[in-house]
Amino acid sequence: IETVFDPVDVSENLPLPTWLGDYPDTTAVGYTQRIDTLLGQVALSIYIPYNAHPQLSIGQLDRKDGTIILAAQAADIRRDNKEIVGSFVLGGQKISEGISKTGYCAILDDVVMIGMAKNSSLYDEAIEKGGYFFRQYPLVYEGKLIENNPKNITKRKALCERQGQVFVVESQTNESFHSFAQALVDLGVNNAIYLVGSHSSYGWWEDQDHHRHYFCDSIKPRIYSNENYIVWKR
Repeated sequence: IETVFDPVDVSENLPLPTWLGDYPDTTAVGYTQRIDTLLGQVALSIYIPYNAHPQLSIGQLDRKDGTIILAAQAADIRRDNKEIVGSFVLGGQKISEGISKTGYCAILDDVVMIGMAKNSSLYDEAIEKGGYFFRQYPLVYEGKLIENNPKNITKRKALCERQGQVFVVESQTNESFHSFAQALVDLGVNNAIYLVGSHSSYGWWEDQDHHRHYFCDSIKPRIYSNENYIVWKR
């Protein structure tokens, strides 16, 4: 994967005022587009899925599954008991419950909704309608940076919504929560929550030529029964 970054005016990649990347072609086979940019001193890679269905999954991903065009680790796992941190709904089934983190993602009828709230009706709606829900640290809410307590510096990853478009953003440099969230604000992101980061964060994306690229150096994930992902499948 290319890791040399030059400053990019992302506005040059806007076929429409609200769009990043390719203008969506609904006839194309599902794929992920990567855009590299530099915002301030923060090097970012933006991963935009096209023509694919979002959902959550639990357990080790099947590397033979050719339908996955984008997969990233979603909710955190506790170190002590390896349980999922916060509320988690998988296909309408309640897996865990809790509000230790106020950021959330809900997936209903292929629509990804990102927000911040201690209590969200989308949690109950996900259960009622066979949808998906998980919690994470909020990074950006309604265009404003949200501060978080963890102070370590590492590679970061986020699930973002920008003017209705949903994508994953990864830092290619070690960043604090604050510097990463500020870069997302500078990108014009409306809402964003954290995804499992670090240099060992597992997952992959598939480009338009159907070549797979892994997010981390190793293609072997740590195997936890509750390892979970947000995935897009063609």
